Amino acid sequence: MPRSLRDIRRKMKAIKATRQVTKAMELVAASKMRKAVMNAQQLRRYTSASWDILQRVASLNPDLHFSLQKRPVKNVLAVLFSSDRGLAGSLNSQLFRTAGHYTRDIKELATFQSVDFIAVGKKGQQFLARNGHNVVAAFPAFSNHPSFKDMRPVIRLISDSFASRQYDHVVLIYTDFVSPLVQEATVKVLLPFSDSTLKEMMAVGKASQKKNAAKDTPFNPASMHGKQYLLEPSPQEVVDAIIPLITEVQVYQALLEAVASEHSARMVAMRNASDNASDILDDLTLTYNQTRQANITSELAELSASKAALD
Repeated sequence: MPRSLRDIRRKMKAIKATRQVTKAMELVAASKMRKAVMNAQQLRRYTSASWDILQRVASLNPDLHFSLQKRPVKNVLAVLFSSDRGLAGSLNSQLFRTAGHYTRDIKELATFQSVDFIAVGKKGQQFLARNGHNVVAAFPAFSNHPSFKDMRPVIRLISDSFASRQYDHVVLIYTDFVSPLVQEATVKVLLPFSDSTLKEMMAVGKASQKKNAAKDTPFNPASMHGKQYLLEPSPQEVVDAIIPLITEVQVYQALLEAVASEHSARMVAMRNASDNASDILDDLTLTYNQTRQANITSELAELSASKAALD
């Protein structure tokens, strides 16, 4: 019995140390989450407004730019945003499940030929390697301090590959931040900016705005109904200038959403781990007290029996 009590004390000490670690990780993730969520929410209004402007311009002038023209889905480039580290609950598994469903569905298209991946995050790179997908480039997750300049190599690779007709479609696969408790895996078409694709992106942007609890008044495309834009110096020059910018903003927005989702999922996972550790400690404390009381009772019974035998 003394050895059993010693084992229980060791377990309790180890669990207390683990709880301290998970609690610290929860606080760190919560601090990073607040900044990441603020950055993601601030950019949502701009991306929604820019998509609406491009949709109106593209509906009137669909032949101004090759990025506005529809293409059959043959060669696809998918950008997968994941994390570098684990301990984020089911975030990565949910994302990888969505990526697997997308690749399986797209291979059923009659025009499909190939799909390549750009992995942003070590977990995504490992997943793609395990499943035999072709990874043309790999980048870190940029989770700690995401900035626009970090995504410039990714954006340049996407733009050059699409402009050279190496790929017909470019999609973004990432987790969209809904709330600290909910992160949804999303597949969004980045290029081309066809009419159907723009409508799909506008629907995603409006849904994100509804989920967003920001205090600012969201952009209302209905207020521009029936109006047209006066483009100077010419529609061609304006479209040539804004399409690369909107492409860059979309990729950066996907990164911000993925970072906010990662920190939120990790905060919740560490909170659950801390709560579970507290529950286990309560059970072990009860077991320790019961075992200790049983040992004391047994010793008292032995002493009483010995005294009775001597008398």
